Amino acid sequence: MPTAARLLVAACQYAPQVGDLTGNRDLSESWIRRAAAAGARLIVLPELAASGYTFQSEAEAAACAEPVSGVSVSRWVELCRELGVHLVAGFAEAAAGRRYNAAAVVGPDGTIGVYRKAHLFNDEKTYFEPGDSGFLVFDLPGFRLGVLICYDLWFPEAARVLALRGADVVCVPTNWVANFRSPAVDQRGWTMGDYASVGIATQNQVFVVAADRIGRERGVDFVGCSCVVGPNGEMLAGPGQELSEELLLADLDLGWAARARRRTPRNHTLEDRRPELYLPLTEELGA
Repeated sequence: MPTAARLLVAACQYAPQVGDLTGNRDLSESWIRRAAAAGARLIVLPELAASGYTFQSEAEAAACAEPVSGVSVSRWVELCRELGVHLVAGFAEAAAGRRYNAAAVVGPDGTIGVYRKAHLFNDEKTYFEPGDSGFLVFDLPGFRLGVLICYDLWFPEAARVLALRGADVVCVPTNWVANFRSPAVDQRGWTMGDYASVGIATQNQVFVVAADRIGRERGVDFVGCSCVVGPNGEMLAGPGQELSEELLLADLDLGWAARARRRTPRNHTLEDRRPELYLPLTEELGA
């Protein structure tokens, strides 16, 4: 990984297959190699890239879950060591008798950490426990990385915590589905996840790297539209197409995030906060 001020990132948009752990490992390897060959040093794969998404039974979900020391994450570590890259990738984590919709952060030296999705969407509540990791920021060479997963983007508090903890780049493995509005992709080729990514980026002056999947899985349509967004809300890459596999690449000026927070000589996004006014955020719903 470079310690210089620039970083080439990749968002990999493709279609994992539910239940096919071996096939998904091979597929993820092909995308990691493709991204690394293009020069990417930080690579993001979709949500649940190791397992697929639309489980139909408890038994199937259990069969698809792996510990962080399992085959999928271990394969990713081997690839990162071989290629000299860092990776953020989704998997169904088995830990202490529970399952989590999780994302592993791995690099040449091994597994750096695991983020567990805090906000579960729809049927995820059947097969996963709500994440208990909190919102984590990882120190990588030259920058700090935070992770959210899909529906987490709809909770601005989550991204703000990452910004307050010093994140420069927020990686978002995601499986955006076509049910937030119709049509799912608007005339400019954006889905709601793109707008959410732009909002998170511009509110916190962070880079957002969102890697979505495509395809239909057991009647669920995924919308693609992966993106890389700059700290001013500018689309640096994407949105990707709705139906096509894509490798999105963007060259990040890592110092931009910190510079952008100084909005004017008298304004700083984080220093201007008024936490004493935000206490209702912690109150019970309907209080």
